[in-house]
Amino acid sequence: MRALPALAVLIALPIAPVAAQGGEPCLVEFTGVVRGGIETTSTRIITTPTGAKHSFVSGGVDATCVGQGNRLLADSAEYYQDRGELILINRVRYTDPKMAMQGDRMIYYTNEERLIATGSVRGRTNTGTRFTGPSFEYFRAKPGVRDTPSWRAPGRPFVRMAPQDSGAKRDERPGRAGRAPTAPAAPVRADQPPGERGDSVDLTADVVTSQNDSLVWLSGQVVIERSDMVATGDSATLDQGTGYARLLRTPRIVGRGERPFTMLGVEIDMWSREQKLEQVRSSGEASVESDSLDLKGDTIDLRFKDQLMQRVFTWGGRAIADTPDQHMEADSLDVLMPGQRLSEVHAVGKAVAQSTVDTARIVSEERDWIAGDTIVAHFDTVTAPGDTAQRTRMKQVTASGSARALYQLAPAGGGRGMPNLSYNRGREIVVLFEGGQVDRVDVKDRASGLYLEPIVAPDSTTPRPVKPDSTTARQPKPDPSRDPKRP
Repeated sequence: MRALPALAVLIALPIAPVAAQGGEPCLVEFTGVVRGGIETTSTRIITTPTGAKHSFVSGGVDATCVGQGNRLLADSAEYYQDRGELILINRVRYTDPKMAMQGDRMIYYTNEERLIATGSVRGRTNTGTRFTGPSFEYFRAKPGVRDTPSWRAPGRPFVRMAPQDSGAKRDERPGRAGRAPTAPAAPVRADQPPGERGDSVDLTADVVTSQNDSLVWLSGQVVIERSDMVATGDSATLDQGTGYARLLRTPRIVGRGERPFTMLGVEIDMWSREQKLEQVRSSGEASVESDSLDLKGDTIDLRFKDQLMQRVFTWGGRAIADTPDQHMEADSLDVLMPGQRLSEVHAVGKAVAQSTVDTARIVSEERDWIAGDTIVAHFDTVTAPGDTAQRTRMKQVTASGSARALYQLAPAGGGRGMPNLSYNRGREIVVLFEGGQVDRVDVKDRASGLYLEPIVAPDSTTPRPVKPDSTTARQPKPDPSRDPKRP
């Protein structure tokens, strides 16, 4: 054992096998720390029987790998040359051209270019990512070791990624991310204030892992928060370069736009541009709830513009769309809703559309319905008098291919009573609405149907059913084709 003056101590590492593939080995250099005009650093070096040197530094540590642009500051340090392990203790700070962080304790494995920080860790990358948490593992980029930096943060950290965090320009070919720039950026400070969230992405999970601040993996109670939405799930993957993300295991997305929505499913894929949703697809028991439309199906695909739904595709199993007054289902649905207002629905494959009746004029618990191979429904948006709430109502509906329809019409005279029934069949049926009620029914090709009115007793205005007797014609058997769900 011998004590050395702490002016400058240069300790050369043996070249590790991994570093020998390229790049220079880390030559750890300790520089004396001067406080109040007095040099406070002291260094002890112990040589083991095998010839390995173990160094112990106290009174302030200022260390670097010579010529590699990194720097480590601490109150004290231990360095074990034979195993390439530098331990820094108390008020530790680390910086290099791509990373700055601080914590209570750090271990720098120089052979592996790997640094583990623990104890109230916080930091910032050169692309603007900020993080806080109990632990942080940093894998430094270095020729012969690894091409790009990466990091892993367990212990449920909080991570804020800025819009420029992709570190690369978007590749012109769809679905591919460009490569990150390799030129060093200016060093950053770990204590730099985060500022406003703006268009950044906030990430919280049990474990967050990132490669080059572009690819991100999250696991355990994931929360992804942006100005336009909040997404949760048990695990997630993000590609900041392409704007793609996937949520797995009980995923959920809540839109934060002018007209919010909620999406659920078994897995959800998202595509964004400039931190704004462009497309969201939920697969497996998918559902979407919004103020104007509720959807269910095996797969639901939403398209957005200006944070509002513009078009929706639903398929797999039976696709279902519900509004307060209408119900539609088919093998697949194509819903047009510019500005997230229902405008048009195309239902294909055993399609059925149902609508409520005007209970102010009709005594009935049944719904009107129309069915066919294909249904196209048009809607308009109205505001009730004295009310600011807007509602969608059907304006026209067309069924084609073995079309059939049953509509209930208000009785003549303007009073409330049992409805008149209009049942029709044909190749195509077009129903026009006025004020939300049936106004006209047109049947094209192979047309047939019935129009029935309730029988009213002469001494009463209340309709009553008439039982068949010997003078009454035999009633036909019910027509199974009136079942809207029957093919």
